[in-house]
Amino acid sequence: MTGSLQVKNDKYYAVLNFQDDSGKRAQKWISLGLELKGNKRRAEAKLNDLLVQYQGIESISPLRQLLSRHIQSWIEGNRSNVAVTTYNQYINMLANHIGPYFDELGITLDNVTAGDLEDYYTFKVAEGLSPNSVIKHHAIIRTALQWAVKHRYIRENVADLATRPGRVKFRGPGPYSVEEVANLLNLTQHESIAAPIFLSAFYGLRRSEILGLRWSAIDFENDCITISATVVKEKDGENIVAVFRDNTTKTDDSMRTLPLCTYTYQYLAALYQKQQQQRALCGESYNTQYHDFVCVDLLGNLLQPDYVSQKFQQLLNYYGLRRIRYHDLRHSCATIMLYLGCSMKDIQTWLGHSNYNFTADTYVHSSPVTHAQMADTFSRKLVELLPQNPMQETQDQRKQKIE
Repeated sequence: MTGSLQVKNDKYYAVLNFQDDSGKRAQKWISLGLELKGNKRRAEAKLNDLLVQYQGIESISPLRQLLSRHIQSWIEGNRSNVAVTTYNQYINMLANHIGPYFDELGITLDNVTAGDLEDYYTFKVAEGLSPNSVIKHHAIIRTALQWAVKHRYIRENVADLATRPGRVKFRGPGPYSVEEVANLLNLTQHESIAAPIFLSAFYGLRRSEILGLRWSAIDFENDCITISATVVKEKDGENIVAVFRDNTTKTDDSMRTLPLCTYTYQYLAALYQKQQQQRALCGESYNTQYHDFVCVDLLGNLLQPDYVSQKFQQLLNYYGLRRIRYHDLRHSCATIMLYLGCSMKDIQTWLGHSNYNFTADTYVHSSPVTHAQMADTFSRKLVELLPQNPMQETQDQRKQKIE
């Protein structure tokens, strides 16, 4: 690569010489922001700086490619380092949001600005996308641009200069209390998703972990259950399918072993016996492909992720229960455990989180009901220690006031 100074409209420009994909000469003009008069030495110094920054880059093609194409290249190059579900999320964000917006404006890798990114964030929020979702878009764009900086395709990461939307804390309904969980389990014990509801409420398992749970991962002799596989949704051509992933969980900390207590032992043992009886009853009509899976329907078919979530909402409506998300059962488990006296660290490892603060900030909730219970507990302790309420008047004191 070579470079030279050129003058245009009485201003200095640095002209860098590259090659395109066909090997032909291509130029990149960069304004130095200097007037012609009295700035030759400063212009030469800036040109030398640019030559150093672009040293080793012989092709201009990466610079001139559309921003969306560059992000796609980064996604594909990083595919082996992320979970399949994460990869699919990246592709969906690019195809449905990032690509259409920036392609229509013709924005390329070398001309995107912080202002362009901020305009995109504003547009997406106004379009109805949540700020938290837009923050994920920002993260993808920033990481892809940082990859370009590392390879010296661009001089700086403009995403670092852009202001992203502020994170919005989820304000949905609070998690279930232990009384609500007990009522839910009682009402839904004979429903098709009874097992997923129980496993999510008691163990706080993720939906993917529940559907990937196998009988071979439950050790009835040593009273433990191992979480080491998932069932996730993946894109297969134009279709979305459920795929089993062995030895794959959301994070390394999600791969964990949890105990079987008397209650869960009896529940799962009874469920296993029921499935075996159903299999014998159906005979050849029973799908034996998923015989080792805990969460199957009456014909042995693996329960699908979307079915569990949708059926859960139908059951809440049918039984007149307070509406929460299926995932909120995991939040309910965490909150109930905290107020039953479990430590935050133990809750973190029980849920399979890699970060202590994430468990405390996201999964443990407070509520007016909890506050009332705390007040009652505190007041009962005071009653035990104090002879009477210090603000309560004695009968003699009240009589004196009346007289």
